[in-house]
Amino acid sequence: MRIFITGIGGFLGSALAAHLAARGHEVRGSSRSEMQLGGPFDAAVFAGMDAVIHCAHDFTAGARRKNVDGTRAWFDAAAAQGARLQVLLSSYSAHAGAESEYGQTKFEMERMFETVMRPGLVMGDGGLYRKQRAALLRMPVVPVIGNGLQPTAVIRIEHFLEAATVVIEGERTGAFNLFYEKQPSYRELVRAIKAEAGQRTIFLPIPAGLALALARAAEALHLPVPVKPGQIRALMGNRSAPWRSDLASLLPETRAAPSPEEQ
Repeated sequence: MRIFITGIGGFLGSALAAHLAARGHEVRGSSRSEMQLGGPFDAAVFAGMDAVIHCAHDFTAGARRKNVDGTRAWFDAAAAQGARLQVLLSSYSAHAGAESEYGQTKFEMERMFETVMRPGLVMGDGGLYRKQRAALLRMPVVPVIGNGLQPTAVIRIEHFLEAATVVIEGERTGAFNLFYEKQPSYRELVRAIKAEAGQRTIFLPIPAGLALALARAAEALHLPVPVKPGQIRALMGNRSAPWRSDLASLLPETRAAPSPEEQ
């Protein structure tokens, strides 16, 4: 297949590009410096493409319309150029009751696609997971919201790539929720990350409202924190996320995969 990936310079975009190229596909793409959401672009970049994987996203606060309208412009241009498969890289946090702007934006964008992939937190050497891990390892005491038992949808990068390949190569339609059926609590995930680095975990339970206020203050002062305000709202909102995992239907071997705290 000839595949174009928007946001190819990002963690998941670059990982997908390398993985698909290694399987013999012709992969091209655009980085933020080459083609920006909401900006001018040459529709010819999509010419001859069999598939377009939409990974690009502007995480700037207030960029919802830019993301939605910009992605729609690329979607329409790719369709006009004959792309028969277009896939949106969405998120587990994208649902009707999403608390975060990111989740709300992705959920709105999903409406224009026949194929959607909703990964949980992708565990690998990059992206949000690497940032959160680095911040956690710098903290002798880790604040947790309430008791820290909020379920956390996670998937390792290798399983995400394998599942995404099944969807793309099979040109499947539908929404695919990519995370392990057994979801560790946030407390368990943090303990696993710290233990892997040989660190002891000390938790500091705090109310959600106070956590949001502290995260906002730390962000304003440019201090390192494991989660941003929007991520705290998303974490709390994930309790009501309606999605059930589709991972085992794509990769049956993952049904028995250990959760992060068991490894």
